Amino acid sequence: MLRKKLRNILRRPELPVLLFFFSLFLFVTPFQRAADKTGLAATFIHLFLAWGGICLLLFFMSREQAEKPDTGEGKPDAMSQ
Repeated sequence: MLRKKLRNILRRPELPVLLFFFSLFLFVTPFQRAADKTGLAATFIHLFLAWGGICLLLFFMSREQAEKPDTGEGKPDAMSQ
C-alpha cells in the first residue's frame, strides 16, 4: 500500500519543480543563518545531508521513470524512413 502511494508520488509530473524549490530552500538556509552561530561543521553536515537526500530522491525518481511502459512516442515510424 505504501509502496504504491510512493510510486504515484514519484511519477507525478510536478515533482521535479517541487524538488527544485525544496532544494533551493535547503541549500540557501545555511547561508542565511549566521555562520558563527551554528559553526562551520554544522553547516557542512546540513549541506551534505541535503545533497545526499536530494540525490537519493532523484535516484528513486529515475527508477520509477525507467519502469514506465514505453508509449512509442518519439520513435520514427516505418513510413518516414
